[in-house]
Amino acid sequence: MNSKPFLVAALGLLLLSGCVPKIEKALPIAETVIQGELERNSAEFNDTKLVKEWWRGYGDEQLDRILEEALASSPTLKSIEARYAQANTIIESVQSRNLPHLSANTSLIRERFSENHIFPPPLGGGTYTQYQSLLTLDYDFDFWNARSSHIQAAKNGALAQRASIEASKLALAGAICETYLSWNYDERKLFVLRAMEQTAREELMIVDKQYRLGLIDAIAIHEKKSALSRVAQRITELKRTIEGKKESICVLGGFLPSYVDTLRSPRIRDTSNLPLPKAIMLNLLAHRPDVAVAKYTALSKSHTIEQSKAQFYPDISLSGLIGFTSFSWTKLIDHSSYSPAAGIALSLPLLDWGERNANLQNSVSDYNRSVYDYNQAVIKGANEVVVLLKQSKLIEAQRQQHDEELSALNANAAIMRKKLVQGLSNKLPYLSAKKTVLEGEIGALSLMETRGLIQIDLIKALGGGYIDKGERDVRE
Repeated sequence: MNSKPFLVAALGLLLLSGCVPKIEKALPIAETVIQGELERNSAEFNDTKLVKEWWRGYGDEQLDRILEEALASSPTLKSIEARYAQANTIIESVQSRNLPHLSANTSLIRERFSENHIFPPPLGGGTYTQYQSLLTLDYDFDFWNARSSHIQAAKNGALAQRASIEASKLALAGAICETYLSWNYDERKLFVLRAMEQTAREELMIVDKQYRLGLIDAIAIHEKKSALSRVAQRITELKRTIEGKKESICVLGGFLPSYVDTLRSPRIRDTSNLPLPKAIMLNLLAHRPDVAVAKYTALSKSHTIEQSKAQFYPDISLSGLIGFTSFSWTKLIDHSSYSPAAGIALSLPLLDWGERNANLQNSVSDYNRSVYDYNQAVIKGANEVVVLLKQSKLIEAQRQQHDEELSALNANAAIMRKKLVQGLSNKLPYLSAKKTVLEGEIGALSLMETRGLIQIDLIKALGGGYIDKGERDVRE
């Protein structure tokens, strides 16, 4: 066989293929830039470790159970996990194209051959049964890394899906913990409000007695009734808020409404020891699942560009066939029925009116958009950490100031009680001072709740114990 014409044609197609057009790719933000931003707040970081199940630090077994069930059976997480499984299947499908494809086919055909066609009598005009067995081999070369780029794009897509699972778990755990923590402080506020209600009732009883004795007019008693009613309204409003937060936990966790009946009041341990690992300061990007999602999405799009580039070069494929064809099944596997075939194909679109260039530019634009999304995720992560660190300082300062105020209020209440015991005053001034102290305690609980919510937000900003493991366990 003279291969010279084929080689000449291949060389001609290669020359006609031209060059890949120039492209402009966006640049991801450097990790050292983010590290420099965090180092300005390095004094806040310590040697503690942020574990994935960070909520166990609250010491509430019910919260642990809620999160365990939610993370195991949440429909939202199940949907993302299904997409991850699908992404792994796509990897297997693409990788299978790296190997030659072999297929077998056997057929039996009953046919009458035309008398007016290429077959002369006795074949023409006769009816015969044709037996055929084929073994086909196909293989496409990957000279320009189109297939390997497709595989890498699929792998990075799977890594993005896996990171998305972790991002969703962190968001779910954070949302449930925030709601549960808020419910916890609502219950404690409810306890204080009930004490305040009891104090208001005592005031009303005293004023009512004074009114009956003719010592005061009806205005005072109406004011005390109004004050008692306001406290009762606050209690009812808080109860309604608590029921709403229970419902929110059921919705977030994917539980049926009857799940509320199994919940008791939270028993969260007061804690201010927030883990701030130095390892995260040195490598925040590897601990943020949302950043990992953006990173692997950008990498996947980058490999798609390589696929688009491969369209500018010749494509070569091999095919082979081993077959047996016979009108008699007894002679099907005879050498005389043997009909092998082999072929090589080279293809390249020479005139596509800019289709390849458009595909390439579309891939570049898609990649650039994913890089900008990555940069935004990185900037967002760094800002969240820095801002929340500042907010943590400010809330602690505010709590100290409030504690000083509450201490002064308690001192006043103690003085009023002392006057009451010594007979220098009636009980109303003491009860008024006591109500002021109770209002201060509600304010303190609100500040503690705010501090707790900031801590949860900071845990989420630090990645919630997530570590980007890369490709080494993509199929886990």
